Amino acid sequence: MGIGILVGIIVAAGLLGGTANYYMEQANGAGFRKSVLLGLTAAATVPLFLKTVSSNLMTECLNKDVIAHFVFFGFCTIAAIFSSKFLQSLGDKLLQEMKEVKQKQEELTETTDVLVSQNSDPADEPASVPAFGESDGSEFESFKPGATKSAAPALSEEQKILNVLRSGRFAFRTAEGIAKDTQLDTVSVQQKLQELENSGKVKKMRRTRDNAWIWRLS
Repeated sequence: MGIGILVGIIVAAGLLGGTANYYMEQANGAGFRKSVLLGLTAAATVPLFLKTVSSNLMTECLNKDVIAHFVFFGFCTIAAIFSSKFLQSLGDKLLQEMKEVKQKQEELTETTDVLVSQNSDPADEPASVPAFGESDGSEFESFKPGATKSAAPALSEEQKILNVLRSGRFAFRTAEGIAKDTQLDTVSVQQKLQELENSGKVKKMRRTRDNAWIWRLS
């Protein structure tokens, strides 16, 4: 019901403002139909304008505020009377906001690309080798000098990959880098990463500078 009232206000204000515009612009040879059409168009774009300026007028109207309905009618009428200028100004405002949003998105993308590049391993990153005597989680740990305990159970490919991603060396890892650190072949790592992604344990994204897939924990 509230929406219907607002639509009725827009139509009434558009007709009234368009008619007023016709009599104001008669000296310039403006036609009645053209004036009314522009008036209706301008009145119909008032909700858009109110949205761009973060106005609560529409919400107040929907909350059945009588005064707000009169204010909305007056706003639509003024927009319809000066329809050409209003539409031009609104168009310029929207285009400017779109340019600003696009610029901010480009800046954000550039910043994100820099952070990702700084926190991801290059394809030729050498594998990390544990220091002598330090556990690397492999099944051969019991054969190190001085080892007296039984061999630790071998880690699965999934566990090895997750351990590398948790290691903290880089926030983002390439499949090649993970393969070097886990001493697994790249194809197996890629297949296992896909399985982990399907299970929601890891996520992937494109690195802009070389278009490589990089992976991180979810």
